[in-house]
Amino acid sequence: MLEAGSQPIPGHRLTQHLGAGASGEVWEAHDSDGKRVALKFINCRTSSSSLISSEIRILRGLSELHHPHFIQMFGVHATTHHLVLSMERADGNLDDLRQVYQEETGKNIPADHLLDLLEQAAVGLDFLSELKLAGVNPSSRGLQHCDIKPSNLLLVGDCLKIADFGLCAGTSWQTHRNSWRGTPPYAAPELFNGQATVGTDQYALCITFLRLCAGDRPFWKSQPLDAPPCGLPVDLTKVRERELPILTRALHPQPGSRWPSCRAFIQALREVNQKSGSTIRFPSRDTRPTLQTTSHG
Repeated sequence: MLEAGSQPIPGHRLTQHLGAGASGEVWEAHDSDGKRVALKFINCRTSSSSLISSEIRILRGLSELHHPHFIQMFGVHATTHHLVLSMERADGNLDDLRQVYQEETGKNIPADHLLDLLEQAAVGLDFLSELKLAGVNPSSRGLQHCDIKPSNLLLVGDCLKIADFGLCAGTSWQTHRNSWRGTPPYAAPELFNGQATVGTDQYALCITFLRLCAGDRPFWKSQPLDAPPCGLPVDLTKVRERELPILTRALHPQPGSRWPSCRAFIQALREVNQKSGSTIRFPSRDTRPTLQTTSHG
C-alpha cells in the first residue's frame, strides 16, 4: 500500500499524495539526498504494457534533450505491482493556478498571464511536432502529445513544463489500436478516428485556453464526456468576438486548415488581445497570484 512515510523504492520516502489519473498515482517523495521529487506509480496490472513502454521510451528520449518546457525524468524503478517514474517536482498545474485566481480575484486567469504561460507550452509542442526520437518514431514527421489539458501543464516557478507523455503518438501511427484518444473535450476529432496529426495538440491547446480564460461559460453542458464529439465542444457564440476567427481556425475539423504552428496560434491571440486594449492586467508580474508547492498534475 502506498502511504506517507513508506519507502516503496529504496531511498525514496513518500511524503504526500499529489494526484491520480487514468494511468496511475503521483506522490511527492524525498530521495536519499533529501531532494523532493515526484513519483508516478503506474499499475502494471491495469495499464497497457504498450502504453507503459511507449511512455518510458519517450520520457527517456526527452530527458536526454533537457528541453526547458518538458518535465524532467530522473529514472525508472520497478516494484512488485508498479513501474515507478521519478520526475521533477512541480509546484502545481494550470488547473491549480485557475483555482488560485478564482479564490484571490474571483476571476479566471487573465488572458495576458495565460498567454505568457501557453506560449511556453507552444514552444515545447512545436519542438515535439518536429522531433524524431531513436527507437520511437523513425517513420513519422514528429510527435503529438495527444493529451494536452490544464492538469498536464505544470508550473515550476514561472516556467511551464509539459508532463504525462503516456498517450504521445507519432503522426503516422494509428492510435485507436491502443485506445489512445486523449481526454474530451480537449481531444481533437481526428483522435477519435485513430489518427494523430500535425495540429492535434493545437486543438487541445485552444480548448485549454478557453477553459482557463473563460471557464465553463462557452462549453456545452450536455455533451457526453466519453463519447466521440458530434461537433465542437464549445458554443462559439459565447466567446469574445475579437478572438472568434483565431479560435475557429485552431478548432477547424481539418487539421491542415489550422494555424501552421502552436506558437502562431498563441501569437495571433496575443496580438488581438493587445490591440483590443481590454485585457485584464495586473500592475506587475510580482502581484500575480502564485502557486505554493502543494499539488502536482
